[in-house]
Amino acid sequence: MCTMRASAAPVSARDLHPKSKLQREDDVLTRYPMPRHWEDPELNRPFGRLNRIVFNLLCLTSIGHTGLKRVWGAIKLEQEGDDSVWSGGIERICDRLNNMLLVAGLLLTTSAAFITTTPPRASTVNYTLRGPYICILGSFGLLIGGIIVASVCVLVLGKIRPYWCETVLYGNRFNVYSTMILISYPLFAIGLAAVLLAFGALTAVWCAEDPGVQRAAVLLLCLPIAMAILFAIVCATHTVQPQDTQSPVCRDQVSTTCRLRKDESLA
Repeated sequence: MCTMRASAAPVSARDLHPKSKLQREDDVLTRYPMPRHWEDPELNRPFGRLNRIVFNLLCLTSIGHTGLKRVWGAIKLEQEGDDSVWSGGIERICDRLNNMLLVAGLLLTTSAAFITTTPPRASTVNYTLRGPYICILGSFGLLIGGIIVASVCVLVLGKIRPYWCETVLYGNRFNVYSTMILISYPLFAIGLAAVLLAFGALTAVWCAEDPGVQRAAVLLLCLPIAMAILFAIVCATHTVQPQDTQSPVCRDQVSTTCRLRKDESLA
């Protein structure tokens, strides 16, 4: 009596290691190269380095990356039937814009209170003077513009489709810059408005006659500047340490694969 041993179905590494979103984007980028007007500006052209810095800055402030590779990969993955990367990217951008809208609303309320009220004690803080009042008015106007543009961006991005994004919003170099400037405008406007509002309030304190409040204002100004300097130092002194890039889960999956292959060979 002869017995036949059924061989187990081979288990590939792909079954045990599903690709992440970044890996799927990298794969689709190799199959579909980006158009020339999507790529970073060349450094060998006039003002090439400046153009590269501006382009990367706009990409960072609009989509959260220093280039458009992730957007192109998300569009091509959606065309192949995988819309998870595209949906996740749009959701992240909308969440960031909604957070900026929340901050802008708080700043708008503060600036409106300064504009429409008189200081309770002019000897401590007097924001009705010409300099502080102009700064607060400028902040108020920038906040209104930033809120309008951010609201429109949220409404449009919520309904945008990848094909229309590829052919219209990123159809040529001019459209690429225009789209990134449009999405980045709320960040720049609200950030500049916050700086103007803070400068107007500090100027109102410095123009008053209370030395204690003036010293406290200097301290409040130094704290965020110190945080920015600290962050810059951390980024500038960062060094990549050699380490094992494989997580424990990956090591367990690799050992499982080796064990299954060994069982197949014995069978």
